[in-house]
Amino acid sequence: MTRFTLTAVAALMASAAAATAMEVTDLDIDGDGFASQAEIAQVLGPVSAADFNRIDANDDNRWSVRELNSAGTSEILARYEPTMSVVHGISEIDTDGDRFATQAELAAVYEGLNAADFRQIDSNNDNRVNARELYAPMAQAIVTRYEMSPTMDLTIMQVDTDGDFFASKEELMASFPNLSDTDFRRIDANNDNRVNSREYYASEAQVILDRSGS
Repeated sequence: MTRFTLTAVAALMASAAAATAMEVTDLDIDGDGFASQAEIAQVLGPVSAADFNRIDANDDNRWSVRELNSAGTSEILARYEPTMSVVHGISEIDTDGDRFATQAELAAVYEGLNAADFRQIDSNNDNRVNARELYAPMAQAIVTRYEMSPTMDLTIMQVDTDGDFFASKEELMASFPNLSDTDFRRIDANNDNRVNSREYYASEAQVILDRSGS
């Protein structure tokens, strides 16, 4: 079955090429001036102890704004961008710098994002989306679909039967019965033994899944 069109693949590749480097605000989700290990893992996925300690110059187990802006940090973070769980950091969407994304700002990045999906992402119903809401697995499952292929036949939300907005190997195999262990590891780019929206919609993953579904 052919589920992923060449147009969608081209759009995905263009999007990846256009991605910008991480900003401090992308990792400091709660706005307290620091990036905790939990915040870092939510955005970047697993970070090696060596890389974490290189940035954490004062050994307080968190990254400060000063540390995130220090020489060499951007190089380290860039290595993790291909395995990030989010498509765009909040800084890429928030054009007015208030640390929130309006529906208009989201729709400018995720073309076609509708009011119903915005309401799902805006979990506290304040008519704006903060970083915590944007990075939630449910929100990423929604916005990544708009980014990659809004008309895709089989979305991650359909594959994800337990409702955690990730796809386990078992869930993937229910829809793609010929998926091998090797192919699952290739799709699971950050090696956390589950597939997030960005990993699922990646062009290589879609080629693998397309092949594994017949």
